Amino acid sequence: MVRLARERLAKLQRMATRVRLAIAGRAGRSTLATTALAVVLAVLVGLATVKLGSFQHQLKALIIVMAGLALVVAALRPDYGLVILLALIPFGFGFYGTGSDTVLLWTLPLVMVWRIRVRDVPPWVAVGGLALVAGGFIAMLGAHNKINALEGAIDWLSAILILFVALTVLRERRDASRRMVDIFTGSAVIVLIFGFLQKAGIDAVVGAPYNPGLPNSFFAYYTVYAGYVAMAATLATAEILIALDERKVVRASTYGAVLVFMLAGLAEATSRGGIVALAAGWLIFLVLNVRRGPTLARAVGILAVFAAAGYVATPAATIARIEHRFALSNGTQGEDKTRFALHKAGEQALSTHPFGLGYGNFAYYLSSNVRSSNIGQAFFHAHETPIQIGLDAGWVGLAGFLVLFAGPILLVFTRRGGGMSTVRASAFAAALAGLMAQGLYDYLFYDTAFFVFFVALVWGTVHALSIDSGANPPRSRPALRRPWFSRERFSGG
Repeated sequence: MVRLARERLAKLQRMATRVRLAIAGRAGRSTLATTALAVVLAVLVGLATVKLGSFQHQLKALIIVMAGLALVVAALRPDYGLVILLALIPFGFGFYGTGSDTVLLWTLPLVMVWRIRVRDVPPWVAVGGLALVAGGFIAMLGAHNKINALEGAIDWLSAILILFVALTVLRERRDASRRMVDIFTGSAVIVLIFGFLQKAGIDAVVGAPYNPGLPNSFFAYYTVYAGYVAMAATLATAEILIALDERKVVRASTYGAVLVFMLAGLAEATSRGGIVALAAGWLIFLVLNVRRGPTLARAVGILAVFAAAGYVATPAATIARIEHRFALSNGTQGEDKTRFALHKAGEQALSTHPFGLGYGNFAYYLSSNVRSSNIGQAFFHAHETPIQIGLDAGWVGLAGFLVLFAGPILLVFTRRGGGMSTVRASAFAAALAGLMAQGLYDYLFYDTAFFVFFVALVWGTVHALSIDSGANPPRSRPALRRPWFSRERFSGG
């Protein structure tokens, strides 16, 4: 009797497996057909752009086509949509009053938001993110320019939704944080290439630099470009350490060459803020790994070697300019006097406006309330990230931002032990610290891409830590064994 029941159960399992595989096959064919159709349409529209005349018009049309294609892909495969977003967000082009980065940031969450599972979002991330978004919309209500304030609030809303989607969709992908670093690095190399071309006077595609002689590549300003490169260099440093530990010589050598290239590009920007961001990122990376003796020793060695290599790869004239800029960083330069006057004005505004001014509204406050001989124009921001976030989103939004910033660093610092994934998590957290170190004297979130970079670093820390914590899960009652030909076995679920 028992044997007969087992035979019938096995037969039912085989039938159920065939049904699941048939459904999965039809779904897969449908997905492939839809994606293929989208690609064909994109190619046809792209070919039509040759009729638009100038290269700039063709480029703008191509960007629109790519954004549309990204929407289709994100709707079908949100993990691919996140990859597209991270890969393309540094390459911002303006068109018709907006930019390609804004289009990507605002539209992709619309087709991916339904993938969010609340249980997959850590409580501190949910609290910090929702407080930041709520603060932005509350500040918008009393803003002088409500359109600017609304745009900033939507930027943060879109970024936080993307963070929630990534925490849900990529939760089971053990290699997702490593691949994220690879994508981040690949995009950074392209940005650096155009930065060097721009420095050499070849400004095709990206245009002339905002400040002559100071490359900004695809970004709006040279300090933003330098901050981006500093983040990428911090992540690349950790990948060299991890690759050496795993005896992956080719990967370690590749990242080593890329890191030297990044250090040379960062030096060419001659941005004090970018150099401070890298130095702070490296320092925090060491601090976060201080409990891992062998790892810390290897990290110190790697930093010493590549700091020396970067110094050797940098022309003497560039080193002299950097040293000169730091030597004058005593508050006596006109640039520094303006920055410190803006700090004071921003702190005063934040103390008297608990609900904030709204994103992009600091200039109106300066014009109406500040009289200083050191401030000769209505600046967009207060050149101090924490203060400016408070002005953008009020005290509530600032609290949420600080939770998202400090949470990853505290998680890594309090983690005892852990493998190489914890080391990678410490690199994400260190890059966040470097961003904030630069942010004490600057504000980079006027460039839309940095909304994505910020949440990507938060997600990377959480994901990398979850890999090590899930390496030896606690024992529980054994689960039912899956049939060998189940769909879950082939999908990795």
